Amino acid sequence: MEIDHPIQRSIILKLIHKPEMSFSDLLGDGCESNKFAYHLGVLETKQLIQKQGGYYILSPLGKRASAFIEGDTGKKAMFPTFNHVLIVQDGDRILAQKRLKEPFYGYWGLISGKINFGWNVEECARRDIEEECGLKAGKSELIGINQAKTYEEDNLLHHHIMFYVRLSDISGELKHKTHKGENAWMTIEEFKKQERFPDPWFDKVMGAKGFVNIKTERLMKDGRFVGCRMGSMNQLP
Repeated sequence: MEIDHPIQRSIILKLIHKPEMSFSDLLGDGCESNKFAYHLGVLETKQLIQKQGGYYILSPLGKRASAFIEGDTGKKAMFPTFNHVLIVQDGDRILAQKRLKEPFYGYWGLISGKINFGWNVEECARRDIEEECGLKAGKSELIGINQAKTYEEDNLLHHHIMFYVRLSDISGELKHKTHKGENAWMTIEEFKKQERFPDPWFDKVMGAKGFVNIKTERLMKDGRFVGCRMGSMNQLP
């Protein structure tokens, strides 16, 4: 939840560092009490703070919100995007998807999706292959992680923490297209001919026998990928 007003941010910040505070302690110097009381009331209405025994404290919702703001400024904190990437094989074919939404519109890659609050990685993986592809997976295995940063010139545009999940024991009929993407079974040779996400790690991940840990930097120019640097890659037994 965005906390826009500087007075409201200052109240939340004070309560982050001191769990119980009186009105006068929160007010401090340099602010008119009526104006301060108004913003205090706004935070109560939003259920971010509550009064307890003459003191103000963060509510459970306020404590949850405090994890997503910067402790020094009270502004919304920036976090990486957490995704799963699905490795699904049928003989010599893999399941691939062409993105039909931004960012990265038009690029082919493996099926992917965000990790939702309250869901574990493998739960999200099984849910998304059913929702996006119409398939069910009887088995799942977390096999790796890729910490990927995407730059346009020298500007960091995206920071993804991607969890590779291998799904197997697949059943159902493939849904070929949704508003999110086009899905297709193709051989690895066919996949490599597509305009796809830069993936120098691809062959090693597909053949991995243990857990892989990868760091990559993807490079863009004029909104299109132009390269990828492998920071490191190691495999645990």
